[in-house]
Amino acid sequence: MALVIFFYHWTVRTGGGFGSPHEEDYYNFLVQGWRQGHLHMSKEPSPQMLALQDPYDPDQNRDVRLADASYYKGHYYLYFGAAPAFILMLPYDLITGREIGTTTAIFIFCVIGYLAACALWLMIRARYFPQSSLWVGCLGVLVLGLGTHVLALERRPLVWELPIATGFAFSFLALVGVYSALHGKWPVMSFAIAGFCLGLAVAARPTCLLGAVMYIPPLWQMRRAGAGHPWMQCGAAAACGLGVCLLAVLMHNFARFGDALEFGQNYQLSGIYESRVHHFSLAYIPHNTYLYYFHPGAWSLKFPFVSTLPVTGGPAGFLGNWSEAICGIGVTFPFVWLALALPLTWRAGAGDWRLRAFMGSLAMFYVALCLAILSYFVAAERYMADFAPALGLLALCGWLGLERWAVRVGGNRIAAPIAVTACVVTAVAGIFVSFDYHGGLLRRISPQDWDALKQFFSRLGL
Repeated sequence: MALVIFFYHWTVRTGGGFGSPHEEDYYNFLVQGWRQGHLHMSKEPSPQMLALQDPYDPDQNRDVRLADASYYKGHYYLYFGAAPAFILMLPYDLITGREIGTTTAIFIFCVIGYLAACALWLMIRARYFPQSSLWVGCLGVLVLGLGTHVLALERRPLVWELPIATGFAFSFLALVGVYSALHGKWPVMSFAIAGFCLGLAVAARPTCLLGAVMYIPPLWQMRRAGAGHPWMQCGAAAACGLGVCLLAVLMHNFARFGDALEFGQNYQLSGIYESRVHHFSLAYIPHNTYLYYFHPGAWSLKFPFVSTLPVTGGPAGFLGNWSEAICGIGVTFPFVWLALALPLTWRAGAGDWRLRAFMGSLAMFYVALCLAILSYFVAAERYMADFAPALGLLALCGWLGLERWAVRVGGNRIAAPIAVTACVVTAVAGIFVSFDYHGGLLRRISPQDWDALKQFFSRLGL
């Protein structure tokens, strides 16, 4: 875990650094606005922007807009969820008198989410699979950090990546709360904390609301377990924790736009007329499924060995020309296919309903977040960090079930090398593809680091 966090730090440092906020640090514009007593960003529109006949027409605002800000009644608002600013950046500003950059905030939230995922992995392994080999645990923490596209958030640590990193952190803290509710002494309190954490994830990344389905399997299993399991109180506690944050989000929206359900997307200034497009559609799911799981990367014997490839086409309404270059997770990170062994894990936990409950919770969370991203009208490598960590943890749990089954039937000499190879390839590919994220951003921002890496591998004949 220390090695992964070190690599996270290096990736952020070479992707923009940990310096002072700059002109792309929209979240600090928001914090400045709050400190001035209003909800819009401190960055004010130019006179040319204010004079436009239709400020939402991209042909008119192209040269004068603040890209991806929401423009409403003469002010710029932050379309992205405000939770990172409220939870971390504003308190830091008030306590220290200094601003914390978006790059640093992304690093912090990615580390929190990663540690929460590792905690779940190691707790499940220790409680239910104590005979599992030590190297299984070690490889698990490596692939959770390197093979789940979290590095895409850190390679370009800007305003687009911060809400995803925050949603990742608080969603996995919510899952930790669910696990604690199933195994700890204070299930009601744990469910309340889990609900509140998911609410914070929603306040950063609204699509995380679909992840509330994570509470259904544990509450259902608690109800079936009978007396001594206060499932109704637990459900109410989770609903209250989540509800507090949702109420705050709705009130915030209403105070800004006069509509509790308006997050600012209809007023967003981008290369398209945002209020005239269909952002979500079931018709996008098949195409996005191919892109996120099966779109190949470019492999070679020369550094950086694996690269993302541009995507093309798509159904009507899908912005293929806006989509980023992508490496499909199913063809780049082979360890995710270990999720197919989950029935073996489920069977291994047949004697304990709590393992089944948590596996169901994690699986439903993954499916809900995955469907949300698959139905979106544009594809980006950072979006995979919404659902890939949950898939990664499911795959590792599948490995535990496969390992136990293989030992029992005498087939571990075959199963173990296959699983280890899949994990090693995933971890290595995750490192190398991170060098190429966002069109080889490392080469452009930190050419000296790129050249050093290239020279190192050239000395190895690669």
